[in-house]
Amino acid sequence: MRIKLTRQEMAAVDQAAALRWQLARASGVANQKRAGESDDDLDKLGLKAEMAVAKCLCLTYSPQSLGIDNGIDMWFGDVGIDVKATFHPSGKLLFKSLEAFKADAAILVTKTDEADVMDVIGGVMRNKFQTHAQQVNLGRGLCWIMPQDELSPIEKVWAVLTAKQHC
Repeated sequence: MRIKLTRQEMAAVDQAAALRWQLARASGVANQKRAGESDDDLDKLGLKAEMAVAKCLCLTYSPQSLGIDNGIDMWFGDVGIDVKATFHPSGKLLFKSLEAFKADAAILVTKTDEADVMDVIGGVMRNKFQTHAQQVNLGRGLCWIMPQDELSPIEKVWAVLTAKQHC
């Protein structure tokens, strides 16, 4: 599902990305950028992805939340969601380890050619990821991945999250 961010949302992302970058570097958290990326590209990508998921699922979200990432980016009621973003349209949902999947669900978002548009691809619940993910080496050590075609479409993720609220 393509989500277009407003000018106001993009301004909030820019401001929050600068703040997160400064906080992370001051806290000694290493920058995970790759060659060709600017220092705040990863922060902006992640924040735009989080903003897009919140907008898609009609969740309250503030990109200005402070603190080091604890594995849960937002909440759908009592269900924790980890938003994962990739620069690559065909990118996969990736976790460095199975233990790194701390939220109840993960949602994959990809960058598009438009700076203010993100593709919310789909998601998976933690238990399904832990039983169906593949362990691979993508050049930076072993990690766990799930291709996009194995993720549930965002509409089905929404239905699962909504159903969990009535249990």
